[in-house]
Amino acid sequence: MASTECNNKDLVQLNQSNGISRILLNDTGRKNALSKNMLQCLKATLEKLKDDDKQKVIVLRGANNVFCSGADLQWMKQGLDQSDEENKADAALFYELFDLLNSFPKPVIVWVEKFAVGGALGLLACADYVIAESNVKLTFSEVKLGLVPATIAPFVVNKIGVSQARVLMLSAQSFSAKKAKKLGLIHEVLPAKAISDRVDELCNIFKANSSQAMASTKHLLNELETQINKPDIKTLCLSKIAESRKSDEGQEGVSAFFDKRRPNWYK
Repeated sequence: MASTECNNKDLVQLNQSNGISRILLNDTGRKNALSKNMLQCLKATLEKLKDDDKQKVIVLRGANNVFCSGADLQWMKQGLDQSDEENKADAALFYELFDLLNSFPKPVIVWVEKFAVGGALGLLACADYVIAESNVKLTFSEVKLGLVPATIAPFVVNKIGVSQARVLMLSAQSFSAKKAKKLGLIHEVLPAKAISDRVDELCNIFKANSSQAMASTKHLLNELETQINKPDIKTLCLSKIAESRKSDEGQEGVSAFFDKRRPNWYK
């Protein structure tokens, strides 16, 4: 299991009141990117809340009215200089976070603003209720960077199916909140000014239910998702992302992103 040591608690802020835990991804300079420390802090926060009987609902949002720009590409770029074991340990942080969120015993609401890119879509796929602004743009961007969306793939496939995942992950084209709602990746699309009140309403709906019954229901539903629970799936996912992160095209794609140029495979 990857380390959950959080070295910068400001990256993930927690506000609790009336049984609701509001988690804020807070790295506005990098558009709330999923850096190593961000993942560690988010995972540590969720572990803390998992068995807290006083908290009944989780709300996850990004700071500065932006949800998340996906994996921190500066961190991804370090993969070239890492051993296979180090690469897989980094990949495990993603997979274990998504697995924790997917099996979390309390209802999880994700509030999406502006955009959700790459790994951020794993957070949507693992949530119980996703509510988004009408102008949100979403992108499985990995293949444009020579990477593989390996750690989010099992969770996304369980949410929207293989057919739709193929189109979106292989094309890396942006798509709208309206389309994501049709696919089941987002549950509700509203104007920005209406979301706060709706989130409060949803929290009250979940709070009115039995905590034990909701936890048991989520466990039952997760047991029905056979693919994620296969022990070899995690190994396959970690191997795929570790390989792509160290590959020539993975390094070229990430370098091209920072150099603001087309990668060398673009014809």
